[in-house]
Amino acid sequence: MNDAAADDLAAALATAHETVTAVDPDGVPTGGLPSSIDAGYRVQTRLVDRLVADRGDPVGYKIGFTNERVRADLGVDEPGYGRLLEESVHDATDGDEPVSVPTEEFIDPRVEPEVAFRLGDDLPADASRDRAHDAVETVLPAIELVDSRTGWAFDAPLAIADNCLDAGIVLGDGTGPSSLALGEESVTLRVDGEPSDSGVGADALGHPLAALTWLADAVDGLPVGTLVTTGSLTEPGSVAAGETASATFASLGSVELRLR
Repeated sequence: MNDAAADDLAAALATAHETVTAVDPDGVPTGGLPSSIDAGYRVQTRLVDRLVADRGDPVGYKIGFTNERVRADLGVDEPGYGRLLEESVHDATDGDEPVSVPTEEFIDPRVEPEVAFRLGDDLPADASRDRAHDAVETVLPAIELVDSRTGWAFDAPLAIADNCLDAGIVLGDGTGPSSLALGEESVTLRVDGEPSDSGVGADALGHPLAALTWLADAVDGLPVGTLVTTGSLTEPGSVAAGETASATFASLGSVELRLR
């Protein structure tokens, strides 16, 4: 994929964000789709540059496809990462009601319960899991909104180009990491009170901290203050206008969002 093709695809994906209309991958000219992971990230960088005007600067990373079931369902064979943008990060602790997001901003949204980290120290590449644990200041329960600007038709390079399907994140109350057995942390995802799926921390690359160290390696280190979501602990749950999605964790508490 040459630079012109990467620019064209990034522009098409940015237009899909703006118009809430999916890009048809089969309609993209030959050479216009990324054929490698590296090409996917080159498109992603260009896409994020186009999105910051409306969604704010990057404040962290979202890791995708850390769950084996999700990789199998979506047809990808390795994790990837996207950028979290400031205006897409919502704090569920700001009020008594669920965070409310407008349905018209999304093409076909889905929700994922995740463990998120905020770093209190720099985390270098090649860090051990113990070093990653020490770098974490806060562990937060999260529900991520994911959406596909290609109509849920993609391979790994195209998903990465699409900012790893980022559509927003809702964060609950945080806690320190010292007393938590995150590999065993269980969660239940519900939509309008009905159970959708359940999982445990080990569903994120074996342990959420393993996902964090994977990311630090992938991006050559993470600076203090970075927010990181570590991948879905369940399969993505469908959610529609008027519905409320909630994620109830064993130790981290709960977090919810409502599509209006």
